[in-house]
Amino acid sequence: MSSRNWRVVLLCAVGVLGCAVGCKSKSSFQLDGIDVLPPVEELKEFPLGKYQIPIPIVDDRNQTKLTRHNRFQFDFTLYALVSSKEKSQIEEAWGRYEGQIRDQVMNVCRSATLDELQEPEFATLKARLTDVLAAKLGEKPLRQLVINEVVSQQL
Repeated sequence: MSSRNWRVVLLCAVGVLGCAVGCKSKSSFQLDGIDVLPPVEELKEFPLGKYQIPIPIVDDRNQTKLTRHNRFQFDFTLYALVSSKEKSQIEEAWGRYEGQIRDQVMNVCRSATLDELQEPEFATLKARLTDVLAAKLGEKPLRQLVINEVVSQQL
């Protein structure tokens, strides 16, 4: 073998040996145990009522005058996800403001577009509802909204 080949073999051997020694880590990867860790926070569902809302559909094809011709029935159950520590705060606020909250939910739904009411995850509607509800229920305790048991149909 020529000296050039020996250098290549020697460099490869040093590289493999260096990798074998350097790649062995005595500590495990930090995220290995993430699946077995307990959740940071347990969230509980708090019911915010069942809603059956008739929504007028606005026809804006005629730009000079908006006409309302059909109605869209939007039925659903609304839940708030809250931490178990703050559930009592939500219960107290719900007891105090239930009527106002229900009115605000209906107003937000009635002002939503037909496209927003037909989104698969209702992302836009949930964002608007979260903004309105946080004022009454509190921003910290209200973590997320869940819209469940949805039935929508044109009347």
